[in-house]
Amino acid sequence: MRREPAITFRGALQILGHHDRPWLDRLNSALGGVVLASGALPPVNALWGWVDQKNEAMTLTRRALDSVSDRVNGSHGLERHQLVVAAHTTMVMASFFEVVTRHLPGVELTEGEKVMLATGEWQQEGESLVRQLYAADVPAPSAVFGFAENVHRVAEWGYYRLQEVYRFLRRLSPDFSRAVRRMIEDEVHEHVARRYYANFLTMATTVHEFKVWSDLVEHAATRSALERLEKLLSVAVQQTRDLRAVVRAINHSELDRPVIELDSAGYGFGAVFPSVADIFRTPHFRLAQASKESWPADENWWSELPQYDDLDLVLARHFSSTASTSLPLLLLGHPGAGKSLLTKVLAARLPDSGYTVVRVPLRQVDADVPVVEQIQQALHAATNRRVDWADLADQSEDVIRVVLLDGLDELLQATTNDRGGYLREIQDFQRIEAACDRPVAVVVTSRTLVADRVRIPDGTPMVKLDEFDDDQIAEWISVWNRSNRPMPLETALAHGELARQPLLLLMLTLYFTDPETPATDAELSQVDLYDRLFDTYARREAKKDPSLPERGLPEAVGTQLRRLSTAALGMFNRGRQSITEAELSADLKGLKEPSPQGERLLGEFFFVHSAEAVTSSVQRSYEFLHATFNEHLVAARIVEELRDVAAASLRGRRFREPDDALLFALLSHQPLAIQQPTLEFVLQRLLRLDDDERDDVIKTVGWLLEHYRRRHPAQNYPDYRPLPPDVVRPIAAYSANLVLLRVVADPDVSSARDLWPDSPETWPSTVNLWSAGLDAQGFRAMLSNQEGTADLANASVAAFDQLSAARLREDEYTERRLRIGHAVLDGLRYYYDDRPDTWRDYYLSVLLSVTTSVPELDLSPVPDGVPLEDASEMVLRAYALFGRTCPDMPRESVRKFLTWLVQTPTSAPPVSAPFLLAEHVHRGVLREIEPAVVRGHWRNVIDAVLAADEPADLSVTADYLAEVNRIESQWMYSNKPR
Repeated sequence: MRREPAITFRGALQILGHHDRPWLDRLNSALGGVVLASGALPPVNALWGWVDQKNEAMTLTRRALDSVSDRVNGSHGLERHQLVVAAHTTMVMASFFEVVTRHLPGVELTEGEKVMLATGEWQQEGESLVRQLYAADVPAPSAVFGFAENVHRVAEWGYYRLQEVYRFLRRLSPDFSRAVRRMIEDEVHEHVARRYYANFLTMATTVHEFKVWSDLVEHAATRSALERLEKLLSVAVQQTRDLRAVVRAINHSELDRPVIELDSAGYGFGAVFPSVADIFRTPHFRLAQASKESWPADENWWSELPQYDDLDLVLARHFSSTASTSLPLLLLGHPGAGKSLLTKVLAARLPDSGYTVVRVPLRQVDADVPVVEQIQQALHAATNRRVDWADLADQSEDVIRVVLLDGLDELLQATTNDRGGYLREIQDFQRIEAACDRPVAVVVTSRTLVADRVRIPDGTPMVKLDEFDDDQIAEWISVWNRSNRPMPLETALAHGELARQPLLLLMLTLYFTDPETPATDAELSQVDLYDRLFDTYARREAKKDPSLPERGLPEAVGTQLRRLSTAALGMFNRGRQSITEAELSADLKGLKEPSPQGERLLGEFFFVHSAEAVTSSVQRSYEFLHATFNEHLVAARIVEELRDVAAASLRGRRFREPDDALLFALLSHQPLAIQQPTLEFVLQRLLRLDDDERDDVIKTVGWLLEHYRRRHPAQNYPDYRPLPPDVVRPIAAYSANLVLLRVVADPDVSSARDLWPDSPETWPSTVNLWSAGLDAQGFRAMLSNQEGTADLANASVAAFDQLSAARLREDEYTERRLRIGHAVLDGLRYYYDDRPDTWRDYYLSVLLSVTTSVPELDLSPVPDGVPLEDASEMVLRAYALFGRTCPDMPRESVRKFLTWLVQTPTSAPPVSAPFLLAEHVHRGVLREIEPAVVRGHWRNVIDAVLAADEPADLSVTADYLAEVNRIESQWMYSNKPR
């Protein structure tokens, strides 16, 4: 029989009894066979076995927990991981039953009561409770929830378990029902949490993982290369096998490699790049768990969360928890924040006694193949085809496998398929590997900005790397200065934000430690810094030609920079992070630019990596060291071309229609929304122009946008073909880019109506054109600027795209039908914060989703600006729905709902029937509502219900529910346009 997960009580007991079958058989017998049952879970003994007077089950469990530390400390790898989680799960359950036993009366079940509990309706209720206790997950520490947080989770978990026990036993003798009711009222669940707290700290004295979870380990002062992580997770030593040794050697070698590994001659001065181990600083970070209320792509949302500085401890907690093998950890950060460097250090620092780590740079593997094939490709590339994933997983059966997927944002840019569900695909991969007894923990890195372009499963732990503080900058500068011309700390700190991202700090240091850098340079912007770096190295490359006269230097530098931007555009337009020399040569010819023969097309720049393969000739490809270099160059080329087109059109003696042939050739393949930072670079460059020239650019883009449907077919650059021919895509991509450029350049554009004020019908047809001509990623990128929330747990990304497209077209009629339809079919909820007038329709979709699939209402406050009429209507509908569901709701959920409900005034007095039902099922619940929060008519209704002599008289509620049934479809499914 396959064992269940260690985080469930049943699975935990099976794991603890794996090597002690007599103990497991005795416990299984004491609990009526529930531990080893292969069919339905028997309720009577499974529940009663914990609280009967013989108390054999508790005695056996306590004995197992007392001996578990010896078993854990004698194990390693996966077996140790499972034993630790099983011990924790059993500890939580034992704490619960110990407290419950002390508070229940000392009576035995009669034979008649046992028969009653095992048959009919009670048997069904009992099986439901047994599943909650034995087969559901138990709260456990994780990356997001440390020991202190988990104590509170255990208390909450205990409260709801007590509620379920009460509902099951309430029809036994009065002694039982009163005792359990008293336990709830006396907040005995807090006693459960305190018992758990004491048991946990006792276990932490002997089991290392419990010490890590409880944050009782000594905090080391070092911040370099996550050294403490290796110590936190190192608990045993085991001789690695061959394949694991190969991968481990590859991972460890990364620590000794220079942070940038290129020939220093390409820099023009003696730059010595420190090793990864020396230069890496453990970043500060913020921590969250994905939910419907999380906004991981929003910097403002992250800024409201607390900052931490113990990333090694959080990672240790994560990898030693059972959640690590069922959900990926999402690691977010800005470009250059050090995400990739962190994965290299993490791969080297996770101890091989418990982990086998595979790092997958997603930019270097096929973006369209399944996750397992991407892992295989990365292994082949890293080990020269020495290691296959299946063999490595089999040889690592006694440890946890860890896969580090680095660069989700780059995968989304490169893919030609819909990968919005990539994190779900990872979950499926983890599930299959776990089913094969090969559990895998997965970490995924991505730019923060694109986090809203994928569906993030609820519960996913998310870590966002923060910028360097002054101390970290000083440490980084100190390491650099050991081997290089000193960089004054004051200079770095004077450049503010540039010095707070590791990559930009490196660029800044390279620039200011260059002997040729003018001493008069003041504070630089990111655009200034990149411009000067590119110009400096292009100048050095040009000077390598001894025959170049001094007067020819500016033109040669311009040629170098233009060729770099052509390469960047070639990568962007192909949706890739690299370009072959043959492709670049074809692009240069297609754009009618010089293409030298018999030499490297791109000079030896430190920011360009060149890979070469030698067959009958040299096959060379290029990629930029970081995506920001590509984005900067694309933006620079676009703005220069816009300036040229605007000048030729508007700076003569008379107006000439803009000649946008080259601009069209460059911008008719992909929407710039795919590379959002490119638009930020465009804005920064436009802001550096004088007002007159910027106005000319805005006028030119506006004219092109107004006339794009009537432009002549492209004929000037027919040989520039980074993508296969397509009749619709060029005009779709070009119009999308013109819209983006107009919105970025013109602060007066606040809505679609401002783009075509004289022909509003153009806007919806343009959005339809994008839908037809752009691929899935491109179209979704155009939609992603729409601020909104959605519950995508059951709805497809395509459904959300349709909703967003209707919203973008300002087609409220279609949007409302899609929202209501998907609420019924998929449980999709949808709302935009900037439009309070949509709240009514949003809440209607909530009610529909609750009716069909989703168990809980949204109890967030009604947003400011929502009309009273709309708020009143939706609140009364929620009240009516509550009247039908409150008998099945836990008391605490009823109290929370009523507290929310009575804070919104209604335009008419509500009926009393739902309150009568609530008071009948949960006697006294109305008195628990704080009087100060009750508004409007609600006060009168509550007073009337509480004044009734016998609220149990439900004749009025029967008529009320019949009326609700009659009119439900009329008001629930109304689709009348507003």
